[in-house]
Amino acid sequence: MIRLPGVHGLLGVHKGVAALLAALVFGAALVVSALPRMVESSLDAAARSAVGSAPPGTASLAVQFTRRPFDPRGMRTTKQVAKADTAWRALLPTALREVADPGRLYDFATSSPILIDDRAHRYMTLKWVSGAGRHVRYVKGGPPGRGSGTRVEVAVPAVAATEMSIRTGDTLRLGDLTVKVTGLFEPVRPADRFWALEPELTYVIHHRVPLAMDDDLIVTALADGDSLAGAELPILFRWLVTPAQERIGAGNAAAVLADTAEFGRRLGRQDLEVTLSTGLDRILAEYLQRLALTRALITVFLSGLAVVCLGTTALAVLLFAGRVRGDLLLMRARGASLARTMLTCGGAVALVAVPAAAAGQAAAGFVPGAPTAVARLGPAALAAGTIAIACAAALVRSGGRRSGNALRRIVLELLVLALAVASVHLLRTRGLGTGGLGTGGLGTGDAFLAPGPVLLALAAALVVLRAGPALIHLAFRAAARRSGAVPFLGLAAARAVPSAALPVLTLLPAVALAAYGMVTAGGLEEAQRQAAWERTGAEIRVERAEGIAPETLEQIAHAPGVRAVVPAAVGTTVAEVGFGGRPATVVAVDLGAYHRLVAGSPLRLPPPGSGALVSRDLSAAGSFDVGWPARTTVTPAGTVDAMPGVAAGDGALIVLPGAPAQVNTLLIAGDPEAVRPLLPSGANMTTVAGALAEITGAPLTAALTAALRVAAAALAAYALAAVAIALTGGAARRAEDLGLLRALGLTRRQAGLVTVLEAAPLLVLTAVAGLAAGLAMPALIGIDLSAYAGGCQGALSGGALLPALPGVVAGALAAGVAAVALAGAYWGGRRGHAG
Repeated sequence: MIRLPGVHGLLGVHKGVAALLAALVFGAALVVSALPRMVESSLDAAARSAVGSAPPGTASLAVQFTRRPFDPRGMRTTKQVAKADTAWRALLPTALREVADPGRLYDFATSSPILIDDRAHRYMTLKWVSGAGRHVRYVKGGPPGRGSGTRVEVAVPAVAATEMSIRTGDTLRLGDLTVKVTGLFEPVRPADRFWALEPELTYVIHHRVPLAMDDDLIVTALADGDSLAGAELPILFRWLVTPAQERIGAGNAAAVLADTAEFGRRLGRQDLEVTLSTGLDRILAEYLQRLALTRALITVFLSGLAVVCLGTTALAVLLFAGRVRGDLLLMRARGASLARTMLTCGGAVALVAVPAAAAGQAAAGFVPGAPTAVARLGPAALAAGTIAIACAAALVRSGGRRSGNALRRIVLELLVLALAVASVHLLRTRGLGTGGLGTGGLGTGDAFLAPGPVLLALAAALVVLRAGPALIHLAFRAAARRSGAVPFLGLAAARAVPSAALPVLTLLPAVALAAYGMVTAGGLEEAQRQAAWERTGAEIRVERAEGIAPETLEQIAHAPGVRAVVPAAVGTTVAEVGFGGRPATVVAVDLGAYHRLVAGSPLRLPPPGSGALVSRDLSAAGSFDVGWPARTTVTPAGTVDAMPGVAAGDGALIVLPGAPAQVNTLLIAGDPEAVRPLLPSGANMTTVAGALAEITGAPLTAALTAALRVAAAALAAYALAAVAIALTGGAARRAEDLGLLRALGLTRRQAGLVTVLEAAPLLVLTAVAGLAAGLAMPALIGIDLSAYAGGCQGALSGGALLPALPGVVAGALAAGVAAVALAGAYWGGRRGHAG
């Protein structure tokens, strides 16, 4: 009986190639499964951060109803208000009800402040809040009681007693109402969420109307609920539904957003004319947009990893198939069917690939985060693809219809080129991650758009495959005219290299996407640093609303560790232009000293000059007056778009030259720890380091940056593996050729150089083309990543300049891959086996 080589026999003979294949499949399964988990673990944290970092009043849903005097509709008692709260909560759609905090809070207040005793600039708002008694402590007097008719009792915040000249027992006249002050209160626990939702009960509001010289002071007082509800006053009722941030995650954010809109529609169908006021929809929409972009970017690199890993694995499988070719031919010669040989080869690869893929997926389980569909199915698909390649390799026969193959190749190449051009065009016009905001994360259009960079890299690889032989032929003709034999022999061998398509189609996308990942990650870091400086305006920024005394300025300026200090004044005023004036932010600073302070930083400041700089909306005015920091006439001498650390919002911006007389801002270069002990009470200090930590510490930003670096490292590793396997695959043929040349007098050094010249042309062309494609991708596909860069607009978008340092690092990566591969080829050629 004739024994045929079995699966275990093939693996036993070719242990080295089997181990290489197992390592490649394990690494690919680990990365493909771990990378999505790593990102997914940050998505829920990002949702909680988005909701939790917003002011509670902004993130809450406020159902509002304004009752006019003598309105026959209800809301005349606190019981009716509580009943309405239950009715509104019953209208909550399912997803919104599931995330709503069970704690109830509703209030009502006079719709506008009322003048106190006809005294100018002194106003009071009367308010009742459910459960307020549990959150206040009376430092003098007691809670308000029930009034009668036009008489109302109130309690006033203790902080307002001195500023508003109000004392316990005072009787105040508010329009037709007589108000008696029964007590002064303060918060029991100021950090409670209650006070974030009712902040006006903790301070006196300062408000200045346009063109006024003095502030209006507004105090909010607690009144008895039934007395206030029964008064014939314009009353604004408010019922708050506060989302519990720990209940909102990536999985239900889209449903909560949709239900917020549905809740508003349901309220609109009620008999009572209520409105819904909330910022939750905007918060969730911004989060979902960033979520879709994050998932789409991860899909880009997962697509590239899949192509590169599968290509490298295919090279290893073909190397294994080449090694077992003799065994398979022996099986056929001894009567085995073609299916038997295919199953033997495929079974041998399956025994290696399936356990390796399972082990990689199991190892990825230690990465925190919920497994996604890609994380669950990716390793299995990788193992199945590896086995399919092995079976196809076993079925390959020599011969065939070349013309048909050439035609199919041309059609396939044109299809890839067309898809690449179309995807790049759509990415530039539509953007990535904008195809929809479903629960799956990627929009409907992203299934085609996300692999766009991969298609672009494959198109570049096809160009190299078409143009490479012509360039190598030109180099060969130039070498043929020279007297040296080594260049001629090396380039002649390069012309005759068979089966270069798969290595190029694997190596070029690996280099391109690795370069793109490194440029993106590095560019994000530069943009984040820029945004941190823009937020603070200096290495250290100290602000104090009450002003900074000259002696404090002197102490800080002469403190050890402080290199320089520039005083400034930043405030708001009204530019007296047109009818009613124009709200404006004023910055008074010595621009020359400011330039010297931030020299070497990424800040862009307006040039110093002798006149005032104004925003473009004020530039047409010949001159105008402002009332802050002192009443003065401003004559524009130039325009300014923005100033670092200053948020002008929708108002105008005015920059006054010279050091201000009254200082409320210090711009400092030095050690923050040297400044901190010298700060007066009420001063706020921000630093570039703190702003940068806040930007980079955002869950999605940190996860995306880490994922980009992991993907770039994995792609670089598989690029090296692909080159090594490609060189090893031709080792037997190369060793035979070099053996003949060595017999004719070729030295070891010359043999190494011949091997290098054989591998170098296509390898260098591929590496250079891959690097060029990777560096061009940010400009070509135009993805704006400003959401991850602290709002630094245009970060790595189509119009952004290529970051210098990340570009150099990406170039070093491509050069390193080529250098390591050529060094291996050289030493292999010297040793004589050339592989």
